[in-house]
Amino acid sequence: MVRLALQSLFWGCLLTPVLPESPAACRENQYSIDGQCCDLCQPGKKLVKDCSEAAGTECISCGQDEFLGTWNREPRCHQHRYCDHNLGLRVLREGTPETDTTCTCAEGQHCTSEACESCVPHSPCAPGSGVRQTATGTQDTVCEACPVGFFSNVSSAFDKCRPWRSCEALGLVELRAGTNVTDAVCGKWSKKKPEEGTKLQDLPTPQPEESEYLSPVQETLLRCQPVAQEDGKESRVSVQERL
Repeated sequence: MVRLALQSLFWGCLLTPVLPESPAACRENQYSIDGQCCDLCQPGKKLVKDCSEAAGTECISCGQDEFLGTWNREPRCHQHRYCDHNLGLRVLREGTPETDTTCTCAEGQHCTSEACESCVPHSPCAPGSGVRQTATGTQDTVCEACPVGFFSNVSSAFDKCRPWRSCEALGLVELRAGTNVTDAVCGKWSKKKPEEGTKLQDLPTPQPEESEYLSPVQETLLRCQPVAQEDGKESRVSVQERL
């Protein structure tokens, strides 16, 4: 019985296949080929020939307008990106043997995607709203409605809402409150004066609410403006002019 067990163990050892040892794992920035580890080509270079027992990996630099940005075993370099002016693109950063060219949009435009393959104009904020965040080369304008006390009367991709004019700070009164699209209008109290040389009977009967009125700062009193004479009426000359 013991003899049979020993015979089985003997034949089992003979028939067990012997596998070759696997090669050690390659180090970082190496690759395995034909049972040996070869160095990868560094960024900016491409592979010409794998290593052998007698020589190391053969690499050469990328050509003009080419790049490879990582350690690699690539036989070809990538072409630098072209920033097409017809699509509104311009060069933000020139490419190198290790980096690609970076494109951006011309002034007043932004990219339509993260890859920035084409550009569109910045969106303007309509009257009644202003710019909360100015557009960039990759993001459109962010607008916001003008809050109470602020206004915008233009369509712009750059202007923010502006505060209403403070009539009190100017020593004036507010003739008309501002809105989200108009500024406040300021003025002052002034007495209504008749034209010099005008006879009392020629004056219209004043209404109580018209005895005092508000006039904008920009307006000029009527007596300082030329007054057209109506046909069929005498010219009224002041006493001072006759003297």
